Amino acid sequence: MRNEKEPVKRMRWGLAAMFLAVLHLNGAWSQDRQSLPTPSPRAEMLSLTEAEILIYLLPEARQTRNNGMDIGWELETGPPQNTMDFYNFWVVNNERKVHIGSVTIGHFSVNKHTGDVWDQVSDKLISSDEELQGIQKILREGHHIDAQIVARYRNLKPMR
Repeated sequence: MRNEKEPVKRMRWGLAAMFLAVLHLNGAWSQDRQSLPTPSPRAEMLSLTEAEILIYLLPEARQTRNNGMDIGWELETGPPQNTMDFYNFWVVNNERKVHIGSVTIGHFSVNKHTGDVWDQVSDKLISSDEELQGIQKILREGHHIDAQIVARYRNLKPMR
């Protein structure tokens, strides 16, 4: 006499074995997927506010504040300005009276893609200030701006 529960037991064991096999294969597949390099998040451009922070931290701005005054700035958008890739600023001494001398501290541009700051008058990249470099590093990390992005956009000029 054959036990009628035996085929049910075999089916349960078969299902259990199949479940374990699928679970094992799924785990192996997941490990393979995890070992593949994942694309890095897309780089984002800096905002106007972040560019203004970089302007506020310029060595010229720090010197003005150390002399007991403060700076201000206006965003420049005229035709010679490369506004697609840069925020361009006229930076002034807020507290100097016009009749005493020029209020202009300088004209500076912040690259929207890299956070680089250019002195428009000397046409040079401002790169020697440690505090500015530290903030640029933080902004670049936050915006997923890696060395490749910096290399791609560093040669852009703020003036057309």
